[in-house]
Amino acid sequence: MKSKLIFLDGLRGAAAFIVVLAHFFQVFLPSVFEGNGQISHFSFELPASKTPFNLLFNGNFSVCLFFVLSGYVLSYRFFRSKDNAIIYSSAARRYFRLAVPAFASVLLAYLVILVGAGWFGEVSAVTKSSMHDPYTIMPSVWTLLKEGLYHNFFTYGSQFNPVLWTMTYELFGSFLIFAFLLLFGHFKIRFIIYPIIMYYFLDSYYLAFILGLLLSDLHNSNEKNRLQFIKRPWINVMLMVVGLYVGSFPYVNWVGTIYEPLVWNQPTFSFFIFYHVIGAFFIMTAVLNSSGMQTLFASKPFAFLGKISFSLYLVHFTVICTLSSFMFLKLSPYLSYGFNLMITVLVSLIVIFGLAHLMNRYVDQPTIDFLSKHSARIFDRDPNRKANKGQQVGG
Repeated sequence: MKSKLIFLDGLRGAAAFIVVLAHFFQVFLPSVFEGNGQISHFSFELPASKTPFNLLFNGNFSVCLFFVLSGYVLSYRFFRSKDNAIIYSSAARRYFRLAVPAFASVLLAYLVILVGAGWFGEVSAVTKSSMHDPYTIMPSVWTLLKEGLYHNFFTYGSQFNPVLWTMTYELFGSFLIFAFLLLFGHFKIRFIIYPIIMYYFLDSYYLAFILGLLLSDLHNSNEKNRLQFIKRPWINVMLMVVGLYVGSFPYVNWVGTIYEPLVWNQPTFSFFIFYHVIGAFFIMTAVLNSSGMQTLFASKPFAFLGKISFSLYLVHFTVICTLSSFMFLKLSPYLSYGFNLMITVLVSLIVIFGLAHLMNRYVDQPTIDFLSKHSARIFDRDPNRKANKGQQVGG
């Protein structure tokens, strides 16, 4: 499985890197998220926020791509074999596979609070970012444990590490997939159930998991690739263009932009979530049908990003709110805003990648190996089959 899906790891790695860039923008160039010209530092910020250029920092679109990838990867082996033991094994591991690395990131943030190394509150006065400061309260150890092991996964909590708001979606979305496969995965009626569930979750992040599941079904079920029917270069180009267009649906007001035709009169509907999910679905479909894009995302740089993607996602925010914020403050009296930001980002990225590598090597990968080894003993019906060790955020 790993060799076949390495390009999906690369795609996930690219998405994780965009999330990292998104939080640099949110801290240091906040007008691209808030649409407030009074807090702009450069002339490009407001125009970029309302055009497809926002794909460079559209973290929400990248998160939706994570969720589509999860739907695909978590169901891949089942559709290839129709073996329920795969579902039981994945379900038994899922919480621990997410929780151990995530808790390590919560512990890192807790240590930052203990030593008073959080500098976001001070840097926000310079950058004008209105993002919530996660390091203003000294929590108890009991609060740390509740947040890191319970609230992050069951109540959408993210007190210590704000990026962990996705963990509840990842956990619940995973079990939504497992339940669907157990109930309908062996029966053709599932193709009637798909649209019903899609409609129910139409403007929810859970739609992304169902769409990823559907893609996996079409691409892998019974060793047949039903996506082959739309495998045409012009269709792939169309999918990419439309996917990038709707996937760049802006954070700020869309009135008067190229996105206005996408919106209808429905005040309670979340167009922001819906179009990012649909964009991620189109991009994923295009990648599955493009050998060129698969080769690109399987290349060494993207493969490396994919390998550390979960760790990169988990540690970057804490670095930005500590080291990056501290550096920017100390350099501000001596450098222009732009030059200061460039140096801060470059140095911070070196630290972020180094820390992500260590997290992957000593926390994330050992967790995967441990869970794979012990679940294989219980659930793997073929003792000669090696457990898959290549799953990242979506696996």
